[in-house]
Amino acid sequence: MALAPRFPTLATGGFAAGWSALSRGLRACAVRELEDRRGFLFLPIAFAAGAALYFGAGHEPLVYGGLVPTLVFGALAILARERPFAFHFFVLLAAISAGFALASLQVQRIAHPVLAKPLQAVEVAGFVEAEERRPRGSRITLKVTGLGRKLDAPPQRVRVTLASSEPPPVGAHVRLRANLAPPPGPAYPGGFDFGRAIWFDGIGATGYALGKVQIVPGPEPPPGLAFAAWLERSREAIAARILATLSGGAGGIAVALVTGLRDGVPESIEESMRISGLSHVLSISGLHMALVAMTVFFLARALLALSPALALRYPIKSWAALPALLAATYYLLLSGAEVPTQRSYVMTLLVLLGVIVGRPALTLRTLAIAALCVMALMPWAILDPGAQMSFAATLALVAAYERFGHLLVPSSGGPRARRWSLWPARYIAALALTSLVAGLATAPFAAFHFQRLAPLSLLANLAAMPVVSTIVMPAGLAGSLLMPFGWDGPAWRVMGWGIDRMIAIAAAVSALPGADRGLAAMPIASLVLMSLALAALCLLRTRLALVAPLLAGCAAWITLTAPRPDLYVDSRARTVAVRGPDGNLALMGTRTARLAERFEVGQWLSAEGARGTEASERLTAVAACDSLGCTLPGPNAARVAYSRDRASLFEDCRRADLVVTPYEPPEDCAATVLYVDAYRQHGGLAAQYLDTKEWELIMARPAGAPRPWQPPAPAAADILRRSASVPATDSTINRPSIPRARGAAAVREADPDNASTPDVDPGADGPDDAVNASEN
Repeated sequence: MALAPRFPTLATGGFAAGWSALSRGLRACAVRELEDRRGFLFLPIAFAAGAALYFGAGHEPLVYGGLVPTLVFGALAILARERPFAFHFFVLLAAISAGFALASLQVQRIAHPVLAKPLQAVEVAGFVEAEERRPRGSRITLKVTGLGRKLDAPPQRVRVTLASSEPPPVGAHVRLRANLAPPPGPAYPGGFDFGRAIWFDGIGATGYALGKVQIVPGPEPPPGLAFAAWLERSREAIAARILATLSGGAGGIAVALVTGLRDGVPESIEESMRISGLSHVLSISGLHMALVAMTVFFLARALLALSPALALRYPIKSWAALPALLAATYYLLLSGAEVPTQRSYVMTLLVLLGVIVGRPALTLRTLAIAALCVMALMPWAILDPGAQMSFAATLALVAAYERFGHLLVPSSGGPRARRWSLWPARYIAALALTSLVAGLATAPFAAFHFQRLAPLSLLANLAAMPVVSTIVMPAGLAGSLLMPFGWDGPAWRVMGWGIDRMIAIAAAVSALPGADRGLAAMPIASLVLMSLALAALCLLRTRLALVAPLLAGCAAWITLTAPRPDLYVDSRARTVAVRGPDGNLALMGTRTARLAERFEVGQWLSAEGARGTEASERLTAVAACDSLGCTLPGPNAARVAYSRDRASLFEDCRRADLVVTPYEPPEDCAATVLYVDAYRQHGGLAAQYLDTKEWELIMARPAGAPRPWQPPAPAAADILRRSASVPATDSTINRPSIPRARGAAAVREADPDNASTPDVDPGADGPDDAVNASEN
């Protein structure tokens, strides 16, 4: 790493002289960076910043609003091309504007309606575009051809959970009755937005089916559905061949690695791989794509080299890149073309093109081009945790091997025996460097999105990755190539043996003390600063890279000083968590039994940095509940009440400081009321209890004009309703004895699970999407 020129210190001659010398040093470092042509590497960062500005806007910007500054800054860059600093400054501004403009245009291109309010028992007809088997039941995505309710803007695609474990095949036209709801928002402010993520997949509603699914005649299928059906049948046929030889967890993982179908991987094995830091093996990304392309490339080149005439007269190395490219393309389609797989495919494509034209291609410039290509096609990839971690790991690995790779490559001189004797040590060192660098680069993103770290991942990867790279993946490729000839069985057995070793390693490492570390939720500002620190450390070659630890330190300070909410409420006011005087959360809700098992509670505990299963008794023992509602002590002697029944509001308004209710409160309520309309609220809520003894509302989705991926949200004043009246000082809430409700209300009170909405948002997209993202 070239660190010259040095920074002069301020002690060399007064503040003014020192500042002038420091400025000259900074300028000299910047000149050195520009002379090394490092400016291009920052274009993807600027482009991503522009896209992030679009997605973070409070309301939908003008469709073509970003084009004007893009053209203006582009013209200024052309005019300033003779002045390096001005030229690069305007180019970066143009890239930021271009990212903003292209994100807006791409979102408008795919824009589709989102269901505004829940629908009960509605008839839905459509073509099955995707199907997924799950531990309990299955899930399908429908291209809607008919909806039993007349809506101004009906959703074009819906994702429906089925009770049956045998979903209808892709391409079938089905009819079913389902409860539908808008895609779920974040479980808490700052959490992962499940609804936004699936909106970019074209889904405008989620739900669960009532009764059986019927396959019925339909209209002309949409373009591309026949190919998708053929591809799905191919994946299922390959999976069947693998499962005919392998069973259990080994068979499920083998199917996931070859076809991308992860339905058969047991949850216990997935969890052990997440804890041990091996979950990246299940996500088809750079490792898998590189092994497939490399194996086909060397096999094709070896076959061509069998002919001396071809080997001596023609560029067989370039020819071998073509079948490798075809194999990578087929693997991309077969695996489902997730964002990390697309990034890996673009990188592989650029490397193979470099081989064809005879130029080295595995460089930071290649990664920059790949990032620009992915973001130009899908600007929303910057929001995907898997894409963020994938690009971060690749950036760090390429930068590390550019700087330190020569230490791991044996010199051409010296005895051959000595070079071969050092090969095992160099291989272990390369593997350790890869695991360490990738783990450190992805740690901030894992901490932000999943509030967890895998501190023993280096140990697990050192033990497992030799097995994966030398046995599991080559055997999987061999099995795929031998399948048409009926000799794939031995290859699958070898692959299964390697997977069993990997599972054993994951289980052993995950069982070690301290293997799973939880972290409190990180503010978005900390993630931005950590991302900039990573970029500075990897892309800068002069002492300007010293800004990286400064940025990382600021990120750590923001994280450590960030306040934690004192109250969490789910989007339907069925579950409430209150921070008590001891600083711990306690729960209350529509029921007491199994309350801690709800998905939202798991998300809240994760945001608190809690790992593992919290004892239900501890979380629910503090609340005082009856058939009408519950009460909990809050911070600074505040009293929080929850209404299970409308009849509780009269007493709660008199005695509590804050009342959380799904019912319209009385106008003369003396307490502050947090009113949640389940038909309008699309995301969790949180609140802070201020020193002024007032509650400050924090919304997961801000109120105001809706964005294309979310329905209109209620205003904060409609949710948190303040009162000038002071509640009674007696903290005991004594409700009058009233007759038990009858009919449907009595059913809900006796067994809340029989209510019309499930514990998890319809379609249960939240948990699966969060877990899958962590493995990319």
